[in-house]
Amino acid sequence: MLMLIRISLVIVVFSQQALSLEQPLDQNHFGQITFDSQKPLIESWISCFPDCSLQNNNSIEINNDKKKFLKILNSVGESLNNYTMTSQRSDDDFEVIYSANENLNQIPQIIFKKRVESDLLELIIQSNNQIEIQIDLDNLLSEEDIYGLGGIYNGGWLVRVSDQGVENLSILSESKTEADSWVGARTRFWSFLISSPNQEFYINEVDPSDTSLKIISMTEDGVHSFKLYFGPLNTKHLTQSDLKLTELMYTALWDWLRQLCFLIEWIFVSLLTIFGNPGIAILMLALILKVIIYPLNQIAEKWQNDVNIIQSSLQPQIDEIKSSYSGEEANSRIMKLYKDKSISPFYSIKSLFGFLIQIPIFIAVFDVLGESIHLLGQPFLFIDNLSKPDQWLDIPFFIPYFGSSFNLLPLLMMLISMISAYLYSDINMNIDLENKKKNHLYLMSLLFFILFFTFPSGMVLYWTSSNVLQLIRILYSKDLYPSSLFSKNR
Repeated sequence: MLMLIRISLVIVVFSQQALSLEQPLDQNHFGQITFDSQKPLIESWISCFPDCSLQNNNSIEINNDKKKFLKILNSVGESLNNYTMTSQRSDDDFEVIYSANENLNQIPQIIFKKRVESDLLELIIQSNNQIEIQIDLDNLLSEEDIYGLGGIYNGGWLVRVSDQGVENLSILSESKTEADSWVGARTRFWSFLISSPNQEFYINEVDPSDTSLKIISMTEDGVHSFKLYFGPLNTKHLTQSDLKLTELMYTALWDWLRQLCFLIEWIFVSLLTIFGNPGIAILMLALILKVIIYPLNQIAEKWQNDVNIIQSSLQPQIDEIKSSYSGEEANSRIMKLYKDKSISPFYSIKSLFGFLIQIPIFIAVFDVLGESIHLLGQPFLFIDNLSKPDQWLDIPFFIPYFGSSFNLLPLLMMLISMISAYLYSDINMNIDLENKKKNHLYLMSLLFFILFFTFPSGMVLYWTSSNVLQLIRILYSKDLYPSSLFSKNR
């Protein structure tokens, strides 16, 4: 009896496995992808970050109920109908086969394949004739709605990724694309791209206003092979799919700056893994980067002090010359003053070093946090979404550039910067030059408030925390050097 039960169980298990491989025609759901049961169409496709199996994830869906985002046409531009769908599934791997019920379509078979170890969907079209693929993603890829300067993240655009880098397809009407190159559309966080691994194809009828394009494919062996990527613009996901796709990250920067971005991204993701909170990870990133560039800042401050000493010494004499002379005469006397003091007229350039060494870090952090999907929908303190302005308070009217909400974080950033400016002191400067420096810092604080007001709050949080660290350093310096010392030799 026990043996019969075991045999029965074995039969049941094998029969269930057989059923899982051969799906009935009405079974057209495969995880995050749903296929049309009668026509070779993808009905809907869901992509998630970091993973669709997790409860707390960000997801996006492109759906044929709104628009046919991917259409396959035969050589005379006809849509494909009258197909029979069969499918095979093994765990999360699947293969969907569309076989034509008649030969009038010129495309006897279309196959979609997906393997669990890859984020790519394979598309194989069997046809001895030219075929056409239409991609129309208008209003289907999630776009941002940020006002002001932060609006640089709004919208979507058509791109091509090749060995030459990333190109914006808006300027093209048609173009030949090499094998293994990718074309498609992207937004700030998501992209839909298509590539052919072994054949060239032609981009035809590019329409950037509708985020749509047409692809013409011709092949000698009758097999048109493509790879489809629909997913997040994230270095890890893109690398796993195709290393070439990482060109989509930080595309506007020089290559050495992009490498700096990847380093800062690695630090940020590592901190996020440790602390589990993107807001805390940003605070720690600001601290770590301050520590890393501390030796360079020390050199920059020494050079700045040298410039301040020279400037404080020369400024009274320069002011006297300018009050007594003008034009060429004043310039010649100032140049003679520099010569007599054995000082280069370009001595003040040294003071730019401290500013210049921070620019690459600032640009890299700006891009990393601006493009990081890790911040999408993530709250921190009073911030609901670190990928958008904090929108602390809604206001009952619309202000051009600023929008219809008040953002608290840029105000805190400005106030902290102004406090630092107020406390600023330099024993190497006379009082007039120091006041000019303070006024310059006040102006910069106000300017950054305006520029950053509509930026994503994750970026503003980094800059605010960086300013807090600078304020702490100033307060620490004042404890080391009492105010009486700062007033000497003024």
